Amino acid sequence: MILYFYRTAFLIVFYSIFFINSSNAQYAFEKHSAPFYKTYNTWKEYDKIATKGTYDCTLSIDQFFDNKDSLTIQLTWFAAQIDFGMIRIFRNKRQIQKMKQSGSFSPLTMKGGLVMVSDINGDGYKDVKMIQQGTGNGVMGMLVKVLYLFQKNDALFQKISFDDMVFEEHRAERDVDDDGNHEIITMNLEHANGHSYWAYNVFEYSDESLRNVNFKVDYPILIQYTYKRNYEITQHMSMLQMKKYEREFPSEYDVK
Repeated sequence: MILYFYRTAFLIVFYSIFFINSSNAQYAFEKHSAPFYKTYNTWKEYDKIATKGTYDCTLSIDQFFDNKDSLTIQLTWFAAQIDFGMIRIFRNKRQIQKMKQSGSFSPLTMKGGLVMVSDINGDGYKDVKMIQQGTGNGVMGMLVKVLYLFQKNDALFQKISFDDMVFEEHRAERDVDDDGNHEIITMNLEHANGHSYWAYNVFEYSDESLRNVNFKVDYPILIQYTYKRNYEITQHMSMLQMKKYEREFPSEYDVK
C-alpha cells in the first residue's frame, strides 16, 4: 500500500512537471508580439466542373474597409489548366482586382481554408492572410501555401505567396524589432551532417515585396528534427555555419 502511494505520487509529480514544461516551451521568435487576428472560414462552394470546368470558393467579410464596405474573395480552380488558379477580389460585390496564382487551388484543399484578418505591417489598413493545406504524405503533409493580400492606401491589394511548412498550429508573424511591422517567419526542412533540421528565416513586407531581415535577430536558426517537438537551437553548428541556410526569398515566392 505504501509502495503504491509513493509510486502514484511520483507519477503525478512527473506528469505535472512534463506538461508544465511542454506548455511553456517556445521557439526563440515567440517571445516577440504577434498581431491580433480575426479568423473566418465560411466559404461558399460553387462546383461547376461538370458544366464549365471550374470550381469556385467564395468568402465575404462584412465591414472590412474603413468606410465599412465589404470584402469578398473568390478562388477559382480550372480543370483544364491545373498549373494556376485565379483570385478575384470584390468590394461591395464589385470586382476591383483579378490576379493569377501559381499552382492550383485544388478542390481538395481550397474549401474550408482559414482566412485571417489583421493589420500585419502596421500601416493602418487591414490585411488578409490565407493558408491552403497541401496534400502530401508524411513530413510533406506539413507543406502549405501561404498567401497574403496586403491592403494599400488605394484600397487595392498586393498579393504575396510562398510555400511554407507548419506544424498543426498556425505560425503567427512576430514584431522582432518593435516597429509595428510584424515580420514573417518561414520554416524549411534542411539536411546537414546526417541530421535533419528546421531552418527559420525572417522576412519583412516593405515596398510591396518581402525582404530578408535575418540581421535583425541574428537568424537563420536551425532546430534539429527529432521524434518529439524540439525548441532548442542546435549545438551541432555555429551561428556562422547556419548562415548558409539563409534564403533571399521564401520557397516558390510569387508577387502580383
